[in-house]
Amino acid sequence: MTDLGRFIQQSNDRHLPDDYDGPILLWDIDKTYLDTRFSSFRGLISIPLELAVDKQAVPGAVPLLRALRRGPGPQSALTPLYFVSGSPPQLRKVIQTKMTLDGVQYDGITFKDQMGLLMARRPKDIKRQVGYKLTALLGYRRRVPARAQWLMFGDDVENDAEAFLLFGQVVAGLRGPRLEDRLQAAHVHDEDRAIIHELVASLPEGPDPVSRVFILLANKTDPERFTDPRVMACRSYLQTSLVLAMEGRITPDTVPMVARGLRRNRVPEQTIAEELRDAERRLHVPRSLTELARA
Repeated sequence: MTDLGRFIQQSNDRHLPDDYDGPILLWDIDKTYLDTRFSSFRGLISIPLELAVDKQAVPGAVPLLRALRRGPGPQSALTPLYFVSGSPPQLRKVIQTKMTLDGVQYDGITFKDQMGLLMARRPKDIKRQVGYKLTALLGYRRRVPARAQWLMFGDDVENDAEAFLLFGQVVAGLRGPRLEDRLQAAHVHDEDRAIIHELVASLPEGPDPVSRVFILLANKTDPERFTDPRVMACRSYLQTSLVLAMEGRITPDTVPMVARGLRRNRVPEQTIAEELRDAERRLHVPRSLTELARA
């Protein structure tokens, strides 16, 4: 198999049957599951001092992850869950311990070797994520069934929507000079571009596997900037849970659990009420669901 490059560490502890055509959950970690800050040298050298109990989950992320993993049926579906993190591998134990404390099970995780990038005199690539995440996604794509449908979760800090949608286009046949143009426009390093082209060369064309992309608006980006109808731009995980419950991907009782998570993090009731109104108006969530989150 093609190597993913010297700056990516990826694990996959689950083998799915070849005929699996259900959902694959793909989550970013930084600003999507955990509140992390590792884009500076000062942040990197502080990593050995990090403790799992000091890490804070994004409000509502934990009950939502558990609900998606379980699925909407009476029995747990153990839906495949993979994480792709911009955090360095030095944080592996901290993040794994945090997930254990949160009761979050997963099947694979990918880390970005930020210190290696610094040593290779590529500091700008610490913050650039499109090439890294595309490579990580292609790494998982070659190990999961072709008919699986990808349900992807990211934020508006690291161009996650661009990376996720580009992944779908590549699987569906974006190749050669057209792909090269896209990678150069995203400032993907030439070493990483070569790896991506090598990965793509061994990838059979198929339908775009990306069924839905949820983007958490951590930077308060205008939702109208996301024009692909598969992208749901959400102001918090309360809105995300409402859409997922509306689509039957989680049980409705997840919604009040996520709402309680926001309240425990002292999100004002006025903000929650505004998000519920926005969910009804912009995301077309029925009032019968938003009522579940009202105090």
